[in-house]
Amino acid sequence: METESINNRRAFLKKLSMFSVLCLAGNNEGFANLSHINMPNGMIIKANEGEVFYIGNDRKAKVMIKVSKSPEYDPSISLLSEIITPGDGIPIHKHLNEEEFLFVQKGEVEVTLGDNKGIGQSGDFIYVPKKTWHGFLNKTNEDVVMLFGYAPSGFEDYFRKIGTKSIKQDLGFSADDWIRTNKKYGIVYKA
Repeated sequence: METESINNRRAFLKKLSMFSVLCLAGNNEGFANLSHINMPNGMIIKANEGEVFYIGNDRKAKVMIKVSKSPEYDPSISLLSEIITPGDGIPIHKHLNEEEFLFVQKGEVEVTLGDNKGIGQSGDFIYVPKKTWHGFLNKTNEDVVMLFGYAPSGFEDYFRKIGTKSIKQDLGFSADDWIRTNKKYGIVYKA
């Protein structure tokens, strides 16, 4: 069991190395959506590239999917960016199937990890093992920009399902729609 745990950590760290290098290489908003391209020799990803979604019925946070799984491209991780406006946050939740990793590119955010709270500042990296309660809150007067991703890839489809292409568009989700969608993607929100 201990050997399996060590191998899982090594595999995750190997996947994470690409994300870490890209985060530290530049100060862009995020990465490019590669769902339409297969780039076995690497990539240059522009800050304004990606699929934009405004999340939820009321929240309307801007999430940009940068690297995602598709029929043409099957990365082992997904990469996204999100702008968290002052007073907004990501409710406490856990992923049943994915590890999550986040990089605070700009700003300061209150981070909940399990029973602990801390502050993530520009340049900080946050690792969330699967099945760990976590959430984020912007208590400042400035936007927070976070780059984040999942291993394995695939959870980015959740944002396609719970997001709209326009900030003015109504998602129209009922309580039952939320329950079904959260169950499908293995996400549990803390009551």
